[in-house]
Amino acid sequence: MQRQLPSSTATAMDMPMTSCAGVSDNQVQVMDGSMGRLCMLKGIPEDDKLWSARGLVEEQFHEIIIEAHMEYIQAGSVMITTNNYAVQPNYYRRVFDNWQARIAPDTETAARLAVKARRRCQAEGSVRILGSLPPICESHRPDLTALFIEEEGEAACLWYYRTIGEALRRGGVDALLAETMNSWDEARLAIEATKDLGLPLLISMEGALRDVAMKPHPQLAGDVAEKVLRAKSQGAPIEALGFNCAPPEAILTALQAVESSGVGEHLRQAGIKLAAYANCNDRKAVHDAGFDVLKFVVAGPIRVREDLKGTGYVGWCHRFMAAGATYCGGCCGCT
Repeated sequence: MQRQLPSSTATAMDMPMTSCAGVSDNQVQVMDGSMGRLCMLKGIPEDDKLWSARGLVEEQFHEIIIEAHMEYIQAGSVMITTNNYAVQPNYYRRVFDNWQARIAPDTETAARLAVKARRRCQAEGSVRILGSLPPICESHRPDLTALFIEEEGEAACLWYYRTIGEALRRGGVDALLAETMNSWDEARLAIEATKDLGLPLLISMEGALRDVAMKPHPQLAGDVAEKVLRAKSQGAPIEALGFNCAPPEAILTALQAVESSGVGEHLRQAGIKLAAYANCNDRKAVHDAGFDVLKFVVAGPIRVREDLKGTGYVGWCHRFMAAGATYCGGCCGCT
């Protein structure tokens, strides 16, 4: 397979930065894009049980993960995220009898592969590694997440986030990124479990802010921002509030809601950045099916939205920055 640089991220580095209230040109930092998609393009088999973790559990694919991280660094990303998004209880116990014993070493492996990629690029002084704290049960399913927390108990959820947080720290990450959080309850557990590990925390909510009935409410992002401020005032080392893995329209609405609510200025005063990295895939059919992974085949193959191909997503990055985002990257479908 021919080696290609991730086009959307590379283009983002070349575009002029638009100034806005609270964001100067030199403050915007480029995050990476989708690791799962890029790794599949580079040869890791598609797996509807382990998803991107397939590249971790089979050592033969480790080099592909390193190369994917390197491509993002070479394209201009100054923040890369570890490839352990699918190392979580709901997926692992479907595949492994010893799933609890596997979570820590597989997570640590993900961190060490990112560190190797940065070292090969000689970018230790310019690139930060964010350790992924993924959804504990499923992406885009606040209903299943609420049920999981209720049935498993908060103590088990805290154990999981503590376990992967410690593994990521051992592996050498610079900060922790709780991403695609389905609800504030889930984010709260991630914060509580890791706030004393000595690493900065970035809290990124699923950008549509869906309720348990799967209805999107990105206009309520100001309420989430208030909770983030409260958590920081209580000692959590929160560096940023983000919105990710939703269509760019929803993420822009969330960012604008933070600003229009008046909370944006309070975030800046507290030293909390705003981050945005959207889902570039056309997933309407999947969400219409209730984001049930068992119905993905009915929804059809995953495709990048036509209007977001090439430089199409870059225009949205400009709009995110104009709305206050200082960390900007891409999520699913964005390479």
